[in-house]
Amino acid sequence: MNLIPALSIPDEETPFDNISRAPSRGVAERRRLGAYYTPERLSRLLSHWAIRTGDETILEPSFGGCGFVSAAMEALKKAGATNAVSQIYGCDIDPCAFDYLSEMLGEAHLPANFLLQDFLDYNKMESWPATFDVVLANPPYIPHHRIGRDRVRELSERSWTVPNMGGRASLWGYFINHTLTFLRPGGRMAWVLPGAFLQADYARSIRTYVSANFERAVAFVVHDRIFLSEGTDEETVVLLAEGYGNGQGEPILKLGETSSLDELEELIFRWANCQWESEPNRGSAASLSLTGESKQVFDELASSHFCSDFAAIGKVQIGLVTGANDFFVLSESQISAAGLAAEDCKMILSKFKAAKGLELYTEDLLEYAQNGGRSYLVTSRSPDDDSAISRYVQTFDQTRKALNSTFRKRAVWSQTCDDRIPDAFFPVMHHGGPRIVLNRCSVNCTNTIHRIFFRDGRSPHELKLIAISFLTSFSQISAELVGRRYGSGVLKHEPRDAEKIMLLLPICDPGEVDLIYEGIDLALRGGDELEAMSIADAFIFSQLNIRDAHGTSEKLISSLNRIRKRRRPDRSLRANIAQDGAS
Repeated sequence: MNLIPALSIPDEETPFDNISRAPSRGVAERRRLGAYYTPERLSRLLSHWAIRTGDETILEPSFGGCGFVSAAMEALKKAGATNAVSQIYGCDIDPCAFDYLSEMLGEAHLPANFLLQDFLDYNKMESWPATFDVVLANPPYIPHHRIGRDRVRELSERSWTVPNMGGRASLWGYFINHTLTFLRPGGRMAWVLPGAFLQADYARSIRTYVSANFERAVAFVVHDRIFLSEGTDEETVVLLAEGYGNGQGEPILKLGETSSLDELEELIFRWANCQWESEPNRGSAASLSLTGESKQVFDELASSHFCSDFAAIGKVQIGLVTGANDFFVLSESQISAAGLAAEDCKMILSKFKAAKGLELYTEDLLEYAQNGGRSYLVTSRSPDDDSAISRYVQTFDQTRKALNSTFRKRAVWSQTCDDRIPDAFFPVMHHGGPRIVLNRCSVNCTNTIHRIFFRDGRSPHELKLIAISFLTSFSQISAELVGRRYGSGVLKHEPRDAEKIMLLLPICDPGEVDLIYEGIDLALRGGDELEAMSIADAFIFSQLNIRDAHGTSEKLISSLNRIRKRRRPDRSLRANIAQDGAS
């Protein structure tokens, strides 16, 4: 493979630099369209990587703010093209994109190679080449639930190059899939994608296809939130792939990480010239932060015969789906206003923050309720009788009731509780790390919390040991590796994700377990999560007869802190941007 020159980006003004963007959409409207304009520097960096001879034809399937169009024109001209715009083709559904394009080109009549339409509805026509040498793209970031039910059904029923995306793919997944039909053999592509590319279930087939069907492919996680000024703190992934059709069948996509666009430029140059190779990874962004001694320590613990994934211990299921939490999950003041008494309702855990320690008691829910929290569930098997609860249920808006799909799934629409009381609770989303809370008051929870049902044969002290082990730095790292990161910095676990978390369960004296359990519960109730983790580490690692338990804990906690820091956006940057926008 020939070495490519350093990716030095020209400092001279580009044709796009002086555009006023007077017709620009507001942030809210761009978010509705899923349009987050690529920073100029990133557009130029990727264009100069992809365009090498000056003869390439370029496809931009959603050109939006024209950043890639401008950068591609610059790169083509630098490579010797004399009519660069004629080599670039694009689609967009937003008329404002054509205002940008017209202003950039200085032409009232735009070339026919730019179409005002949805790229996903474009089929090969004579006006476009059958295939393209290069794809440069920042596709719309629209989740499946905002695409529209009919459109999702139509898209999911199509025959795609990459099969098995399922019916929950975001719009950008379909864009990648459709674009592959336009890429010539040997072609290159550069994509600016959301963090979901590395963690969503529907994206797994795309990652596998790209890795197996391109000669070389890599995804770089950019920890600097480059779209903050666009109204989102979504983590960014840059996907580069070249040599389409010349793949070696690699099953796992190579991953790298950078903290800034400066580092990204250097990393792309090194990768392009075969001077960089990714570390072995587990296919997640979090795994990139687990390196060196910490990775060795983690892997050694994971191979211990005392290590088990949570699926072997218990089943994780979603909490109660009421269909209308605002009506069925009430605070003390709301039940009073509804003419109800506390005994008319069932107590329920509606927010995980009400569970402060390793176990949940009625007193915890009452304290949460006294502070204005919703701790009471309305449920009725007989909504037509003359009880107070039934009279309240009968006040539910009939039009809203008729449209509610959750109600139609239940034998009795107002019976919100299935009476399946979980053994423990697990948070769905959290900024810190997850923990198990044992259910000591026989209550249920809403679907903002997962329910845990332990497998038979677990003694009381074994359940406590499981709760302790979940708080070790080892299990917290495991939770980061299998969880799903979101732009706001939260970590989410679907039930099957939670069941993949690994635990260390050595054989311990029940009396010691009780003492450690009480100490950790006190630390958590006092708000000291680091102390709780330190206690859990010291106990579990000593029970495993690890020679340097303290050193092991320090290494893992250091990696855990690094993973979490990179997961969370810098809030000071968002505050500065907001302040600048207000001034």
